Amino acid sequence: MMNQKAKEAFKTISEVSGELNIPQHVLRFWEKKFKQIKPMTRGGGRRLYRPEDVELLKAIHKLLYTEMYTISGVQKIFKERGKNFILEHDESHKNLKSLPQVQQDASQESNYTGDLFNNKNSSDPESDFNNFLIDSISELESLKEILQRSNT
Repeated sequence: MMNQKAKEAFKTISEVSGELNIPQHVLRFWEKKFKQIKPMTRGGGRRLYRPEDVELLKAIHKLLYTEMYTISGVQKIFKERGKNFILEHDESHKNLKSLPQVQQDASQESNYTGDLFNNKNSSDPESDFNNFLIDSISELESLKEILQRSNT
């Protein structure tokens, strides 16, 4: 039987990776893309995530994987609304799950999506698709760099 850490305990990258069900290199990639993610580092570059870091990572994970935002879409939210907006947005969605048939006004949020799945404000679909491809290529190149460094 494993001992569970206290809720306020710091977590390793391995623990956070397991909790979010994503590879560790994705967390390292997110640290490059979102300056708001700032784990403490110990000797040898060992990362320790504070509880508030983990909450922010959960909110980012939800935006990217559940709500289908792109990296640039989430970056835009950080830039225009800030970290607290993302955390409050995530918390409000957790609370709404328990309410039956709640109507959510997504019009303002859809301004921040840079993806093909929820882009209702598009006036030029071809341009949006090109931006999506450029963002995707950029993300893949960053991931390739991370993988190359981990193999050396």
